[in-house]
Amino acid sequence: MKKQLKKAAALLLAAAMITGAAAGCSTAGQASSSGGTDAASAGDAASGETGAVDTSEKVELKMYLIGDRTPDFDEVYAEINKILEEEINATVSVDFLSWGEHETKYSLLFSGQEDFDLIFTASSWCHYEQTVALGGFEPLSEEFIQTYAPDIWEVVPEMAWEQAKINGTIYMVPSYANEFGQDVMAVRGDLMEQYGVEQITSWDEMKEFALAAAADGMYTFQNGPWYQYFQNEGLSTLGGAPKSGELVLYNAQDPEDLDLYYILDWDGFADYCKQAKEMADAGCWSPDALNSTDERQTGLLTGRTAAMVWNLGSCLTYGRQANSENPDWNVTLCDPVAALPKKVNSYINNGVAININSQHKERAMMALNEFYTNPDVYDLAMLGIEGKHWEAVGDDQYKVLDESNYGVSNNCNWGWNNMTIQRTEYIEDRTALDDAYDAMMEEWNANVKGDHIYDGFNFDNTNVATQVAAVEANIDTYYNPLVNGLVEDVDATIEQFRQALEAAGIRDVLAEMERQASEYAASKQAA
Repeated sequence: MKKQLKKAAALLLAAAMITGAAAGCSTAGQASSSGGTDAASAGDAASGETGAVDTSEKVELKMYLIGDRTPDFDEVYAEINKILEEEINATVSVDFLSWGEHETKYSLLFSGQEDFDLIFTASSWCHYEQTVALGGFEPLSEEFIQTYAPDIWEVVPEMAWEQAKINGTIYMVPSYANEFGQDVMAVRGDLMEQYGVEQITSWDEMKEFALAAAADGMYTFQNGPWYQYFQNEGLSTLGGAPKSGELVLYNAQDPEDLDLYYILDWDGFADYCKQAKEMADAGCWSPDALNSTDERQTGLLTGRTAAMVWNLGSCLTYGRQANSENPDWNVTLCDPVAALPKKVNSYINNGVAININSQHKERAMMALNEFYTNPDVYDLAMLGIEGKHWEAVGDDQYKVLDESNYGVSNNCNWGWNNMTIQRTEYIEDRTALDDAYDAMMEEWNANVKGDHIYDGFNFDNTNVATQVAAVEANIDTYYNPLVNGLVEDVDATIEQFRQALEAAGIRDVLAEMERQASEYAASKQAA
């Protein structure tokens, strides 16, 4: 098979690298596999005598994933293990850290020195930086990756490896998928036609539509479109900054601009707040928006709003539902920031790391290579069992048969996302909405913005945790009303907000943030 030939070539490459490393040492088998691990000490290490990867000893690996085990998970992974055993003489058992417990239990796996091999991780939201600081992840040298996961090394772009580096060292294998950090609108096409709005591709066109809907007694949004405003200006949230990054922005469109934009020192914030008040007063969203507990899709699905704002996939899902229940609505997709190249979420937003205490680091890396690049393993982990959960359509599409007991991308397979082999869903009865989605995805993938150093930066607030808590204590009082246009006097409220944050210690936070960002940029530029 083509896959087997590729593996054979990979093993020959590994053998050549290992033999060369051994030749330069006085004692065979002393070559370091990664960040200092003695490859000869592990049962699945490279053999200095044979010059080949020794997989004669069967190994059972243990992996931790995030989420909840689905009913058919064990059945699916039994099939995966058949392949792993054949390919690398290993199997994998999986434990889950649920969404409710991973915040408290993740670090305990390392402080308690639990014996396991692989674990899902992610920058910022899933303990990557914190665990590296604890010394919990195995450092991964380029030689180690190329030796035990040569297929991954070929697939993952250089940008992703750079993002995964902390102080110049890689500690995770990042996923490879263009996950766009850009919201769009699912909009009722019948109302666009009624109001004479042909397209919504900019802030001004979006505002025009919202005011037209308000004049007709229809809300457009469930709250103020603050994200759409600053994204239209080319700005993006800064990882780890207060209020989920919203209080400090950076110019994601200009890699040469390393300034940080504290919103109360940026004229654009006041401009937005005044436009938001104009739209709120006109009735573009409910005056009770601050007290609403509705989900994002509720307004669109109930007919209470003319649109919903969310990521592209969610807008497609709920747009389909809305059209199914109300065919005359003709819900379509619009990008109010269409003119700008699209920001791809950091590749380290999902990934997999090796436990520094793993007894089988080399075999763990080989297993990850299978999950990441073996199409049969990849399809199983993402879609389930072919013929039971899904069926193939052509070479690169799938059709769902039963999503209730396993689910598409519902089992923390995101750590090894690989867009080069990932199937796309086959839509049997295509609609104009599906065509709009495909066209937008094609446009976005052809217009990905260049990398910015701060795309991978995440602020560590440990040194100013007290000030950050005091800053965020003012969010409900000032920030939320301002961005939703629900204040009497914009300028006066902004000034009150400014004074409150100054008293809370925002300048200490900004100074620490500037220091960390400057050091981070310097480390990346020197790498």
